[in-house]
Amino acid sequence: MKKQLLRKLSELRKELHREKQRRRGSGTSYLVPKQGFQITLVGPPNTGKSYIINTLSGTSIRSTPVPFETDKPTPGMVEWNGGKLQLVEVPSVYEGVEDSKYASFIFPSIRASDGVVIVVDGRDNVKEQVRFVIKLLEDADIFLNKKKPPVKIERQPSGGIKFVGESFFIGEREDFLDVLSLFNIHNATVTAFGPVTPSDLYRALDSGSVFLPAAVLINFVEGDNSGKVLYFRGSQTVEDLFRAFNLIRVYTKPPRGEVSKEAIVVRKGTSAGEVAEKIMRGKEIRQIKLYRNGQQKLIGRQEVLEDGDIIEVR
Repeated sequence: MKKQLLRKLSELRKELHREKQRRRGSGTSYLVPKQGFQITLVGPPNTGKSYIINTLSGTSIRSTPVPFETDKPTPGMVEWNGGKLQLVEVPSVYEGVEDSKYASFIFPSIRASDGVVIVVDGRDNVKEQVRFVIKLLEDADIFLNKKKPPVKIERQPSGGIKFVGESFFIGEREDFLDVLSLFNIHNATVTAFGPVTPSDLYRALDSGSVFLPAAVLINFVEGDNSGKVLYFRGSQTVEDLFRAFNLIRVYTKPPRGEVSKEAIVVRKGTSAGEVAEKIMRGKEIRQIKLYRNGQQKLIGRQEVLEDGDIIEVR
């Protein structure tokens, strides 16, 4: 009986896997081309997403009490102390939106962005609105403020499946083998560096799973900002977003040229090599020079950058 149930569970998982692949590939995606650090605003109808972008960026997205007035991803640029963010509003989310025409606009835009702001109405049940959006996105394999599962999968030519760090695997061995078989992995070394469930293993293997930083923005209410929960307060909100997403500004300087007036916006912890690759766009990187606090020095790719740094790449 246990074997029959496991086979049935395996078939159900395969069907779920096929359905997820189908949904991701359906419809036409209207992605907004990235200009710097891109943050997607997502939330239920009438939470003021269009009004927020209009106020912060000076754009003219139509903002009315009519639900679903925004029917495709719409961008707006905002600036704070030389650093720019690209905000993108997507159509409102609601029960069943994943099966609507809006799904091909909403989920691909969120996947392609660098961060997510959940916009909610402070006059309604805030926690319930946030829970709904988080659950909706997790069902689409978009995980907010979560780290990638601590597991490494190395395919092997033969030898079956070998689990390393077995005390970290939480669940039945058959469940893990079942997940691996979904991705046609029958010979591999699977190493866990922390607690891992079969669902975690699926997320690690699934190229469609994305992990994004996120914040909650409460509209229509006054309050003090705290961490990842923000209150809409006009232009101050842009500064709050920089802090909530741990963003820094890095300036560039060409050899024998002037320092750029516009900064590249990246998250704290970003390395010089990562920024250099954005600058060179596939060209060879021979040297990186850092200008900081009136001093200059040659640095390696692993050097962690700080807010206000200037780098010169050759």
